[in-house]
Amino acid sequence: MAKKATSLPFEAWAAAVAATAEEVKAAWEDLQRRGLATVNGDKGTVSPLAMRRANSPVQRRLATHLSGFMLTENPFIVRRAGDPPGSPSILNTRITVEYIAHCFKDGRGVTDIQRDLPQLTREEIESAIQFYLNHREDIEQDMRRSQEIYAANAQAQESVPT
Repeated sequence: MAKKATSLPFEAWAAAVAATAEEVKAAWEDLQRRGLATVNGDKGTVSPLAMRRANSPVQRRLATHLSGFMLTENPFIVRRAGDPPGSPSILNTRITVEYIAHCFKDGRGVTDIQRDLPQLTREEIESAIQFYLNHREDIEQDMRRSQEIYAANAQAQESVPT
C-alpha cells in the first residue's frame, strides 16, 4: 500500500524552497497526480521531467530541491547542490553555461548553437547566454580553469611513450 502524502516532510521542504507547507503540499499533490512524483518508502521522489513540466514556481523549486539541484535566478539554469555547488547548466541537461558561453564568445549566435544542440530550445540558449553575461567573471574563471586542466592533461598525454 502506498504511503500517504501527509507523512512527507512538507514543513522541511517548505523551508528549503521558500514557500508555505500548504503550497508545497499542493505542489506535491499536483506533481503526484500527473505522474511526476512518487513516494518510495518514507521518501518523496520526482521524475527528471518534473523540473521542466512544473506548473508553478513552487513546483519548480520543489522538484529542483528534491532532485538535488539548486535553482539560480534564471528558471532554465540550475547547479548541482553541494559544497562547492556544481557548474551552472541548462535544466535537465548536462550542457553547461560555460560551453554555451564558449560558443557565444567564438561569435556563434543562438541559431548556430541550436543547430549544433537541437535538444535545446531557443529560450534555453538565450537564458544560458544571459546567465553568462550576468555572471561573466565567474564563468570566465571556470573557462580558464577548464583550459588549464585540459592543457595539463594534454601535456601528460604527450609525455607518455607509445
